[in-house]
Amino acid sequence: MSKTTIYSNRLKKNRIMIWKRWNRQAAKRSYRLRYLKKADTVARRGKLVYVRQEYHDRIRRIARVIGGDDVTLFSYIDNVLAEHFAAHKEVISSLYDEHNRPIF
Repeated sequence: MSKTTIYSNRLKKNRIMIWKRWNRQAAKRSYRLRYLKKADTVARRGKLVYVRQEYHDRIRRIARVIGGDDVTLFSYIDNVLAEHFAAHKEVISSLYDEHNRPIF
C-alpha cells in the first residue's frame, strides 16, 4: 500500500470514530430531553401502581443519578409512558378495538 492509501484509511477510521462519538453524545442528549424532564402534572393527581422491585430500583437510580434533583420517579415514568403510547398508538388502538366491540 502506498502512503497515501494508508493515510486515507486512517483518515476514514478517524472520521468514523468521531461520528460514532458524536452519535453517542446526540443519543444521550435526546434521551435526557425526552425522558428526564418534569412531568406536566403532579404525582398526587395520579394513581398508585405497583412495579417489581428490580424495576423500581433501576428507575429510581436513573431518575436520581442522571436526572439529578429535577426529575422524580413519577416524571420519568410519565415521560416513558407518553413516548410509548405515542410510538405505538396505532397498534394499541387496533388491539383494543379487537377486544372491545360495540354492544349494538
